[in-house]
Amino acid sequence: MNALMLLVQKLSCDVEEHVFSEVSLAIEKPESYFEKFKERLDERGIDSPIDQLAWISLVDALLDHDLAFELDWKESGLYICDVVDELLDRKKMAYISWGDFEDEEFDELPTSQCLNEISGKLKEVGISLAYLDIDSDSYVLITVPSSDIDDIKKMAQEAGYSIQDSF
Repeated sequence: MNALMLLVQKLSCDVEEHVFSEVSLAIEKPESYFEKFKERLDERGIDSPIDQLAWISLVDALLDHDLAFELDWKESGLYICDVVDELLDRKKMAYISWGDFEDEEFDELPTSQCLNEISGKLKEVGISLAYLDIDSDSYVLITVPSSDIDDIKKMAQEAGYSIQDSF
């Protein structure tokens, strides 16, 4: 099994069959995938099958099943905490108290700094906050057990893509 399909297994939680199906279609029949998901791809400015179609199909499938969240580069503060809460809840991961982050100062930090602060808090309970790099001005956030993050990053690299856990 190739590295991208191993990533599907690692990231797709309880919807592996759905995600596998979409990514497989993008790999095996890119034109069919493009036609089936034309509207979704159009929102990304993709108007024909591209080399990164399998990666985008993984990203979009994870987004559709609430296993990832695409965050604008200029979001900050407690909104990001709420997003992370949703990701944690979807995967039935640890509850996090964001009390330390409820001051105005945190809310005014740049997005990357907020993400680093949140990531540090998550690491305390064995969870990594990471993002799937889609060469965009947004972050496609995921949460994974810290024990899996190095393998996940390596699989992405082997597949020709990037997952990062530093912002």
